[in-house]
Amino acid sequence: MAGFAEACEGDGIRVRRVSDAFAFHTSQMDAIGEELAAAVAGLSPRASEVPLYSTVTGELLDTATMDADYWRRNLREPVRFEAAVRALLDAGHGLFIEVSPHPVLTGAVQQTAEAVDAPVVALGTLRRDQDDQERLLTSLAQAYVHGVDVDWSVWFEGLGARRVELPTYAFQRRRYWLESSTQTADVVSAGLGAAGHSLLGAAVSVAEADAAVVLTGRLSLHTHAWLADHTIGGSVLLPGTAFVELALRAGDEIGCDAVEELTLYAPLVFPAAGAVQVQVVVGEMADGRRPVGVYSRVEDEQSPAEWVQHAGGTLVAGDRTDPGFELTQ
Repeated sequence: MAGFAEACEGDGIRVRRVSDAFAFHTSQMDAIGEELAAAVAGLSPRASEVPLYSTVTGELLDTATMDADYWRRNLREPVRFEAAVRALLDAGHGLFIEVSPHPVLTGAVQQTAEAVDAPVVALGTLRRDQDDQERLLTSLAQAYVHGVDVDWSVWFEGLGARRVELPTYAFQRRRYWLESSTQTADVVSAGLGAAGHSLLGAAVSVAEADAAVVLTGRLSLHTHAWLADHTIGGSVLLPGTAFVELALRAGDEIGCDAVEELTLYAPLVFPAAGAVQVQVVVGEMADGRRPVGVYSRVEDEQSPAEWVQHAGGTLVAGDRTDPGFELTQ
């Protein structure tokens, strides 16, 4: 036996030798079974208020039947712990609390529940080498968060504790959805076409050019708050991918569905307040290609700023290009 214990400890298995002189639930109990029955013969069992599932029978038991013969069987017969746990699970119980100096059965409860695919919570009460009062309070809290109705008033009896109202505080919340842009004007009534794009508001074809088109928009940190996420060196810039998106949208307007190349000339920096006006200009067809340029100027009713070109490139139909496009700056 000593060698077996040492081998288990060498494998990292916790071993604790039991000092009992008899092997319970074996034939060794036959020798004391009659003696035990005689010792408890004077007991008068009665029905309990709390339902009891017996590990002798493996099912719900009328405690009025727990006579001397029952306790003799308790020592001699196999422990039907798994059967009792399954009976509890079948009855709809899903939370088990082991009342003991240290939990040893919670793992077996969980394994039994897993075998029948039943949700279960198994908790202890006390633990070895832990403060009893702190551990019991922690266990009660664990039971409470799993739905057990705990009478906390008993814990605070004699301490002068009383209920108090929680302090009030402002309702706090944070939106994670992008705010919509300002209300779209009726550009159709002004002789323009709706661009149908989050960065562009209107599109207009130029009468004298070969199907040339200009798309316009108005951008600001107020109407497009997500732009503030692209801050470099303290300045908010329009991302490079946004220039590609603007060029693609302009190409859709005149039947060019690919950007062959796009060169970035200058960054589009947004002011802390106010807005910038944006124009995407598509030129006349030449050799199956159309030039495209992206321009902006700071919005100022008193003194309009000069237009600045930020990007320029070439639009073509998709079947005229290799996959992808060239982006330079």
